[in-house]
Amino acid sequence: MSQTEISTIQPSIVSRHSPSRVLIAVVVGILGGAVWLTATTSDVTKISEPGVKLYPDGSPFLVDQAGDWTGSERRGLTKEEQELLPQDTEGSRRLFKDKNGNQLVCSVILAGREATSIHRPELCLPGQGWTINEHMETIPVAAAPGGTLAVMRMNGTRLAQWPDGRVAQLRSIFLYWFVGKDRITASHWQRIYWTSKDRILHNTNHRWAYILIHVPLGGDVTESETAASEVYAMKRATSFVQDIYPTLVEK
Repeated sequence: MSQTEISTIQPSIVSRHSPSRVLIAVVVGILGGAVWLTATTSDVTKISEPGVKLYPDGSPFLVDQAGDWTGSERRGLTKEEQELLPQDTEGSRRLFKDKNGNQLVCSVILAGREATSIHRPELCLPGQGWTINEHMETIPVAAAPGGTLAVMRMNGTRLAQWPDGRVAQLRSIFLYWFVGKDRITASHWQRIYWTSKDRILHNTNHRWAYILIHVPLGGDVTESETAASEVYAMKRATSFVQDIYPTLVEK
């Protein structure tokens, strides 16, 4: 995730948390594992079809209207993302608004041949100043297998400065899940397991996509207002997921 993605609906960061040694060790370990996996299976010759719909140019499809939500002009990967991710990584994102003026950002990132195209938001959000906590949550989605969709939910807070100089603590809800060919999971480790199995046993690079939804909650509020706004924001996110899901996944 990039700062550009969220700056369209929130002010600039004024405080950036330095990553702890534990976080650095985790990131290095994960990246090292990905490099090892890629190196030891570099002769993989098959590439699975994506599990998400595509535009003719190969970028992931992202509809401009989902239920009551209307999307802005579609954007691809940012310059920063293009510099960090493998060249064949594809992306689409839109800022969506409903009839009441509520806003959220939906992004779809599609991996190319390399396993390092996809990473968990938990690895980059702290570097952008976010403090997060996460848990798995289930959303009823009629179009999903079994009628439900497991998503990883992250509640995030950060300090930011508005254009007029005011400093506020901002809060957001982030939801994400991974989509592969005939496979869906919100678990990073499940995705890694399937990726390793496909590459080693089936000579196939599994071309994953991940869908990320960012719902801003607002600025400084009381504890009771925070709880209420989180419930309301999650209802908006749930409604959006139910509307957008069938437009994303390739049947």
